[in-house]
Amino acid sequence: MENEREVPKIVARDERRTPREGGDAVVSEIVASGREVMRKAGVAAHDVVAGGCSAPGPLDHVSGVVIQTQNVAGFTNMPLAARLTDGLGVKTFLDRDTCMAAIAEATVGAARGAKDFVYITVSTGVGGAIVTGGRMVRGASNTAGELGHFPVAFQTDATRAVDDDIPRCGCGSFGHVEAFAGGANLAAQFGAGGAGDVFAAADAGDERASHLIIRAERALENLAVGVVNALNPQVIVVGGSIADHQPGHVLDPMRRAIAERAFRTPASAVRLVPAALGADVGMHGAVLEARERVAGRAAWFL
Repeated sequence: MENEREVPKIVARDERRTPREGGDAVVSEIVASGREVMRKAGVAAHDVVAGGCSAPGPLDHVSGVVIQTQNVAGFTNMPLAARLTDGLGVKTFLDRDTCMAAIAEATVGAARGAKDFVYITVSTGVGGAIVTGGRMVRGASNTAGELGHFPVAFQTDATRAVDDDIPRCGCGSFGHVEAFAGGANLAAQFGAGGAGDVFAAADAGDERASHLIIRAERALENLAVGVVNALNPQVIVVGGSIADHQPGHVLDPMRRAIAERAFRTPASAVRLVPAALGADVGMHGAVLEARERVAGRAAWFL
C-alpha cells in the first residue's frame, strides 16, 4: 500500500452463506471463499503477506481461538486462525468483528486522530469497541466493548420480578441494548423477516412497529448517555446496517440524549458521528489489522 493512511482498495470479493452443519463446515467454506478471492485477484498464497478474519466473541485474538459464539454453529474453542492458516497457506490473524471495525475507523475512518473513542455498531446485533488513551480496552478476558449487552432496562414495579415484561437478549439475560435495538430482535418481536420490515411498517403507520422502534431508540439513548458519562470519549463512531439506513432512529436520538441528559463537561467534549467505511468496514479492518500485526505496529490494539 503506497499510502498507509488510505482506505484499502478491494480488488476482489466472494460472499457466501454461513453453513449450519457445524464448525468444520464453516471453516471449509471460509477457506474455499479465501481461495476463490485469491483466484479472482490473480495472486497465489505465497504472494499474500497475511490474512485477517473477524468473528463474534468471546475469542482470544492473540492465540486465534474462538472460545464460544451463539451465532456460528460449532464454534466452541475453535482454533480458527490456525485452521485458516493451514487451509489457505497464508498466515491469518483473528479478532472480534467490532474490534476490527474500530481499528479501521481509527486508522482510515471517522475516528482517525482520536485517542479516546468508542465504536458502536447497530445492525443485526449491537456491539462495540473502546479505545482510551490511544489503546484498545480488551479487559481481563477480552470481552471489553460488548456494549450491546449493557443493561438499560428493568421492571420498575418492586412487587414484580426484575425481568417481568422485559425483552430477553440472545445471551440469556434481559434488558440489554441489543434486546431492544438489535435488528434480529426487532424483527422477531414484530414477527417480521428483518428489521427493515419493522421500519417500513412504522412509516406506514403501524402502531406496534412504532412502539418497538421508540423502545429501541430509548435503549440507544441510554447507552449513549452511559458511554459519555462513564468513558468521556472524544468521538463516538456509530456504524452498522441499521445506523446506515436509519440514522434518524439511531444517530439523531443518541445525539439528542447526550445533549439533554449527559454530564455537561463530557457532553461538550464528544462528537457522535456516522462510521465512514460503510458495509465494508469489517474487510478494511481485517486487512489493516493483519498488516499492522505483521509489521509489528499492533501494540495499541493488542
